[in-house]
Amino acid sequence: MDCSDAFLDDSRHRGDPLADELVQKIFANGSVDRVNELMRTLIHNDDLIPTSLPNEVEEYLATNLLPSNVDRARIERSEAFFQIWGLQISMCLFCASLPSAYAAADGVKVLFETARLQTDARRRVFESGQFLMDVMKSGGLAPGGDGIRTIQRVRLMHAAVRQLILHGGTWDTKRWGVPINQEDLAGTMLSFSYVPVEPMARLGIDVTPEDMGDYIYTWNVVAGMIGLRPELRPDDLEDAAALVAAIRRRHYRSSPEGAAMTAALVELLEELTPHLGRRRSGPAHVRGLGRLVPVVIRHLIGDETADLIAVPKARSRWLSVFAPLFTLIRLIESDIEHDEHVKRCIEPFARAVLVGAFACERGGIRASFAIPDTLARNWELSK
Repeated sequence: MDCSDAFLDDSRHRGDPLADELVQKIFANGSVDRVNELMRTLIHNDDLIPTSLPNEVEEYLATNLLPSNVDRARIERSEAFFQIWGLQISMCLFCASLPSAYAAADGVKVLFETARLQTDARRRVFESGQFLMDVMKSGGLAPGGDGIRTIQRVRLMHAAVRQLILHGGTWDTKRWGVPINQEDLAGTMLSFSYVPVEPMARLGIDVTPEDMGDYIYTWNVVAGMIGLRPELRPDDLEDAAALVAAIRRRHYRSSPEGAAMTAALVELLEELTPHLGRRRSGPAHVRGLGRLVPVVIRHLIGDETADLIAVPKARSRWLSVFAPLFTLIRLIESDIEHDEHVKRCIEPFARAVLVGAFACERGGIRASFAIPDTLARNWELSK
């Protein structure tokens, strides 16, 4: 895989021709107000409803479908893997993938601008979680599945965001590249495939190369449907690690936008988990140990990255509890017993986040964060 600066620099000036052409047609046939209306429709409705959108969208919905040559067996194995470890993957999405994305100083500018345009940090967190659920649920990528419809909607939303930001006149394309460019889109896709699964080792969970390969394959299928060029889709774990390392080398640095997005994320996660402990005035707090959410984020992404995005420092007493725990159970338990003990140790926090999201309105006219019934029952999120 080509991870050279020359190739990735070129990728920063490439968008998504299919979706961009569609949104440009909508823009040409009306005005920026028409694109804004498209954005509002995409944000406030979980389904794309052709009758409520411009006629140009109908052709897009008919063409941007799951490729006929996908390996269905690999996708189904990924769905089964998610059934087992989805709680932990979801926690890693919220506490590793999103914070890591905020450390990419150029890419986070688009997230920050998007929040100012149409939405907010709270909604973006829920939408990321919903995207994961829709794609990885059983049958999510089957014909007519929720995952396919969500991919179509998100791809169109990306193109609308590009047009609105470029139309605003303040975006420095020469310096930052096209909004939601190919390199940033590759980083986003890795945030759903490699980045949330890779730190599971820090939770004491062994993910086999086969499971990791199938999971990356499934998200490569998603990446193709969402407009990412084949050259930026990693073929295997080695390619994914190399591309993540290149993006981090090129873009990880502190920024006010990254710090602001991180602060909003930490605040939301603490709001979703008050029953884990809360002082009379202040965030989720465990007596004698301090705030829980920042220590989970720091444990998963490391202090160096956490410092770039201003994650609050963890109390030293957490270190005596958190880090040795998973090493200990790795040493004393068999593989089966180990998996069960790890799940019991980290599930309370992961479950608390999803239960909090499950019960929380995202705003606007959308329904609450929706977790498929089969997953909710499997993870004991519902009775």
